[in-house]
Order: sequence, then C-alpha cells, then structure tokens
Amino acid sequence: MAISRDVIRRAAAQPDRPAVTGPCGPVSFGELAARGRARADELAARGVGPGQQVVTSDGDVVALLVDLLAADLLGAATVVTDARWPDSVRAAAVQAAASAAAPHGDDVCLVVFTSGSTGTPRPVARTRQSWTFSFPAFSALTGVGDADTVLIPGGLSSSLFLFGALHALTMGAAIHPLPRWSPEAAADACQHCTAVHAVPAMLAALADRLEPARSRLRTAVCGGAHLRQDVDAALRRAGVTVVDYYGAAELSFVAIRRPGAPAGVMRPFPNVEVDIRDGVIWARSPYLALSVERDHAGFATVGDLGVRRDDGTLTVAGRADGVITTGGSTIIPEAVEEVLRHAPNVADVAVVGRAHDTLGEVVVAVVEPGDDGVALHDLRRNLRAWAAEHLTPAERPRVWYAVDRLPRTASGKVARAQVVAGLADGTLSARTLS
Repeated sequence: MAISRDVIRRAAAQPDRPAVTGPCGPVSFGELAARGRARADELAARGVGPGQQVVTSDGDVVALLVDLLAADLLGAATVVTDARWPDSVRAAAVQAAASAAAPHGDDVCLVVFTSGSTGTPRPVARTRQSWTFSFPAFSALTGVGDADTVLIPGGLSSSLFLFGALHALTMGAAIHPLPRWSPEAAADACQHCTAVHAVPAMLAALADRLEPARSRLRTAVCGGAHLRQDVDAALRRAGVTVVDYYGAAELSFVAIRRPGAPAGVMRPFPNVEVDIRDGVIWARSPYLALSVERDHAGFATVGDLGVRRDDGTLTVAGRADGVITTGGSTIIPEAVEEVLRHAPNVADVAVVGRAHDTLGEVVVAVVEPGDDGVALHDLRRNLRAWAAEHLTPAERPRVWYAVDRLPRTASGKVARAQVVAGLADGTLSARTLS
C-alpha cells in the first residue's frame, strides 16, 4: 500500500510534520513511521510475512495505523475489526476474513467488513491498488491535499472513514480522528480542521453547530446516503463545499457529485464504467474489491437501484433488497426517508416493509424525534399531515413508531436490517405512534 512508502518518505523529509492531531494525538509523521518499522520488526520475529494477516481494531487509532504500516512493510494483509464487537463476533469475522483472502494469496493487503443486508460482518478483501489508484483523482475532485487537516469523526473499521484517513496521510495531510462520534467535538475540531469525511446524519448535526466565524472547514466529503438539500445549503452558507459520492465497500467509488451540481445528480468517478441493467447499477473499475463477484465482462453490483440519463449522469435510488412492494406499487425506502427527514421534529427515520395479507407489504416508518421534546401525539399528527402532503398514497407509512435512537452501523448510517430485526423480536424499544 502506498501509505507505508509515502509515510516513510514524508517522515524522512519532514519528521516533525503532524500526522495525527486531536484527542488521539499528537503523532508526527516521523513517530508514526518509526513505530511502524518497530512493529514490523516485532511481527517479523513472530514469523509474519507475505500472505499472512495482521488483525487490528479501531479502538486505538494510532495502534491501528501502526499495525497497517507494519503489515504493509512485511507484505501481509491488515484485517480491521470493530472494537465494539463481542469476542464471538470478532472471532467469526477473522475466520471469515481468512477464507475470503485465501484464494487471492499475496495480492490482499487489506480486509474490511461490511454489514451487508443481514447486519453480520462480511469480509471485503482488497489489493493495494484498488484504493491507492483512486487517491490522485479523489484529491483533484475534492481539493483535499497536503495542506489540510482532515476530520475523521467515525471509527476506522468503517471503510468510509478508513479510506479518508489513509488518503489524507498518503497525500501528506494530517488527520484529526475522534474516538467516538460527538457533534459538539466535531464542531470544536472544525476550528482547525479544513476537511471532513462524514455521512449525512453527521453533516446535519454538524451544520447546526458550525460557527462560521470560528470554523476553518472548507470541504465536506459525504458518503453513505443522499444528503438533504437543506443541510447542503446550510453548509454552503457556512463556506463549506460539499462533495458527495456513491460507492460501496465492495465497489469503492462509483459516482461523484461535483460542487454546484444538482442534488442527487452524479457522474461516474474517473476510470469507472457504469451500466444500468433492469434498474440495477453495475460498475467496472480498477477499484473493485478482490472478493466481489464479477460477471463475465468484469462488472459487479451490490444491488443498488439507479437511473442513467442520456447525458451520462446517474441518480441512485436505493437498495434493491430493501424495495417495498405494496398493493402492486414499488416503493424505494430511501425516497420516503428523504421526504420524512424534512418533517418537523424528525432527527432521522428508517423506512421498512412489513408483510401484509392483502397488500403484500405495508410501509413502516421508525422515527427518531428531534430535540424539541414534542409529545408523541403531536408528533403523530405532524407526521401524518406531512406524509399526506408530500407522499403518494402508496408511499405513506401505514405504521409509525418512535425510538430514542435508531441503530447505526460503524459509519453512522442507519442500520435498516437491525431495525427490521428489532421490530420482529421486540429488542428495538419502539413506541407505537399509529
């Protein structure tokens, strides 16, 4: 991976240059490189070498980066796990990572995990080039380079945040990781951070707290889902340029929205070919993970739905496996969620399907209320009125729930599979609004 080469090169030229700042630092490039080499010597003495795996965790950001540097120097693969996983889950994930990497031998440099549609950690094996080849194009499109300090507000077990951290360090930028997501800590960090990688829910919370007079933030890179237009506008007013993209752990970058482009309208990322087949997005690029299944032409998909226009632009509609079919109508949960997030007193929402004897399925909305302390009966009335005004009859939820906090993945996205499971087995503490 280019990061070991570039960190060592930058450490030799500017050993005191900041690499990690904030609560997880300070650590200079010189110190990071020295610790990486020492860790490599330690692992080599244990027999670690090409084709083997170094298992690490995102509980300690610097230790994770040191493990990654050391593994790269030895030609081994780094397996990045979530510190919050129970021991049984971690053991199963590590075993699955070994199985996923085994067919590819020394080509594997990194194994990350995605929750997939079931919430069970699923390994994604990568080559060095599948990420590093995109670094120059990503810098050109976002403007993130060696003069930046990049805020990483989520755990590095998420490929979204890990990519952001490794790209920044490889380009010579400093990173400012947060041990855990906190809107207040993120807003404070923006007094000296110039860029941030985040998911929409994080940017919405950050936009509410940014003080333009004190903030140095100029670029927000958004992945994971569509960004609300009002949040985009609020960030622009605060002097922040938003670049959002569509991708997946298995595919890496697929499409990106340039600054100034209409909301939801993206173009294929450089060196990516996009094909729409029966409404499903397929991609072919040098960024695909080793472990992703390809067709005979080299295209792969994760089942997301999209529309390709005559001018080559792409709009992502949602996940095919989350589609709700009710009374003969096909409903995209993400489209309904986008509307409901704009309703009064709504912080976030998950829309799922529930089996129904005559309609096939009905639309169910699980709402995380805002901070306004609205009574449940007022929230119910407001939501129904909003849905009646802004959604078609088929899209309107038949069942409404409220929860104190929606379950989320490591990257901060709402974990829809966990919502479905929690409603089914009663482990989601949901209060009925209907």
